[in-house]
Amino acid sequence: MEVLAKYENGFRFSAVCRGYTVTTGRGDDGNDERDGMWPAQLFEASIGMCIGGYVAKFCREQGIPYDDMTVELNRHIKTVPSGAAASETKVSRTARIDAKIRLGAKLSREQQQGILEAADSCHITKSIEDGMQIVCSLADAKADNV
Repeated sequence: MEVLAKYENGFRFSAVCRGYTVTTGRGDDGNDERDGMWPAQLFEASIGMCIGGYVAKFCREQGIPYDDMTVELNRHIKTVPSGAAASETKVSRTARIDAKIRLGAKLSREQQQGILEAADSCHITKSIEDGMQIVCSLADAKADNV
């Protein structure tokens, strides 16, 4: 198991990986300090951090200052029919994410192109680019609870 997502309360979950914990959603216990980004925002943030990592690596290798780098992300949501009958509920999905990389350094055209190529190399972006398969299953009820 690489990541363990665990229900806390309300719509709040925590995810643990290698000793680090991230909290998402809003609980119903009144403890606003434990609330976090919604999962879709965390998904968006992970893409921005991944892009940022690839850009930082490129900038370091090329001697381009990047200490002030930010990656602004904007999610575009598309609503589509859920599948069966036309009267059924519609579901929304993220159709596109725009990522704007900001660097304070003056960049040549070649540096700009290299930065964009580095950004496009992000592992997460590459993983979802052509549609990623997610397979859900239920654990055996007799298995040890985590």
